[in-house]
Amino acid sequence: MHEYTGSARAYLRRWNPPGMNSSSLKINYGCGVMAQPGYVGVDVRWTPAVEVIGDLSWCRKVYQGKVDEVYCSHVLEHYRYPGKEWRSGPDTVLGALADIMGMLKPGGVVRLAVPDFAAIARLYVDKNHGYFPVLSGRVNGEQDYEQNRHLCMFDRSFLEKCLSSVGFVDFEIWEPQQLGFERDSSFDRVADEVTSLNLLARKPLK
Repeated sequence: MHEYTGSARAYLRRWNPPGMNSSSLKINYGCGVMAQPGYVGVDVRWTPAVEVIGDLSWCRKVYQGKVDEVYCSHVLEHYRYPGKEWRSGPDTVLGALADIMGMLKPGGVVRLAVPDFAAIARLYVDKNHGYFPVLSGRVNGEQDYEQNRHLCMFDRSFLEKCLSSVGFVDFEIWEPQQLGFERDSSFDRVADEVTSLNLLARKPLK
């Protein structure tokens, strides 16, 4: 009953979206079970951390040009690889980044965390780390519900290429510890290897 009530409330907030009157609006899209202080939690599935249920297309329509920061921790890999044709439909990585670009104010920040393919490859090839079950989940997603499948992998070069193709600039590595974040997937590591690629970028001022 609690889950149904919480889910209904989060869905009904679509008609009165949280954060609209905030002087500094930050969205944690794909928050899952982890709320981050100072961020509005948005996801397509309800958990107690979710303040409003919606996908990125909905977010873009509602928050168009109003958001200071969009945070996505291990979300982007759930969108389709753009392929050699550089596909940009709404279910692709490029489509997702375009929606985020639309949400942001000029100068706004997208703060991303994704599984780091280079780090995972080092663990497997150089450090003889077994594939299953630790690395396999980071490559494929656990696939325990419909959305929890990984459709694209990133190293820094490829992630920057995707961001720049949509118009983002000023790429920087960021550290969740320095921001006082609650421990989510952006902290991910295996043994002594950091396995989350944490990169931010900005929407140009003009």
